[in-house]
Amino acid sequence: MTPAHVSSTGPMIKVLGAVSLICGVLIVGTHISTLGRIRHNREIIMRESVEQLLPGIQKQVIYGIQASGDLTILPGVESEGPRLGIVIETSDRGYADVISAMYAYSPEKQVITGFKVVEMRETPGLGDKISSDPGFLENFKNLEAKLLHAIAVVKHGTKKNPWEIDAISGATVSSRAVGRMLQKSVQSVVPVIAKNLDRIQRGI
Repeated sequence: MTPAHVSSTGPMIKVLGAVSLICGVLIVGTHISTLGRIRHNREIIMRESVEQLLPGIQKQVIYGIQASGDLTILPGVESEGPRLGIVIETSDRGYADVISAMYAYSPEKQVITGFKVVEMRETPGLGDKISSDPGFLENFKNLEAKLLHAIAVVKHGTKKNPWEIDAISGATVSSRAVGRMLQKSVQSVVPVIAKNLDRIQRGI
């Protein structure tokens, strides 16, 4: 490389470096400025999902699970009074990306009474049916969620047991992702609910 070549490329390298730095700052700045809005929109979606899973609910207490298995109240809408129901957030990898969902759980009956997809990117017309197919959603009106039997997804039309999910034809991967996320959640969260049920019932 000749000295002339070095002198001609030097300023260009400096300019590119400056442009890269500015772009980085802009990207970070945009992320920070939109973070609050994203969080706010997510809270709205979550609140509306809870209202759909538990019709008639007016106030919510949002709990987080500590490593000890105890509950801690997270920032959000808090209430005092008897419990109307329990809604649990869960997620797992689907066909295209992570599927985020919420489900209503009855500790008295040990069953799942409702299921709602919050966010997904599954294949339109196939995998995305997990959020709208009436037959599939029927699985979650009284799905047994006991530790004795693992929640399992079976081939469409072959469901025989109350802990089984009848899959959607042509969307087996997405259907199995739902079953997997529910089983993992039940295994980890149900014991915590049982341990703290008195507190949850009092809404404190």
